[in-house]
Amino acid sequence: MEPLFAPGGLRVIDTTTGTTLLPGCCSGIEDWREWWSLLDGHASSGFLGHDPDPCGELHGDIVRMIVDAEGDDRPMIELPTADPRRLLAGVERDLIALHRLAASWAERYVPDRAAPLARALDVPPEGSQRVS
Repeated sequence: MEPLFAPGGLRVIDTTTGTTLLPGCCSGIEDWREWWSLLDGHASSGFLGHDPDPCGELHGDIVRMIVDAEGDDRPMIELPTADPRRLLAGVERDLIALHRLAASWAERYVPDRAAPLARALDVPPEGSQRVS
């Protein structure tokens, strides 16, 4: 399928309340940078797919992760922005490690699909991780 994509996105769980934000349809792992854009103030809200309609909102030093922006009760997870920044740095490290493994596998078994796989994962080059 062109373009190749990796459906799923990021899940956020508030372990205190049990509130879980799941990525909606049309949100894939390749969209992980949307969170950085929101945290850096480059977007007023983060698009995380739809059905449900999850989103993120920045309010000063707090990020609100709304489980369903169209729902009546709008359950949400609120965190100081430092927490999602730390978590995103971990996601980035994990994606770099996954990319390394996937690239090795793709070069061996599907060399003609190795480049589209790299684009689908949208991973930065090794060594270029953000400072959180």
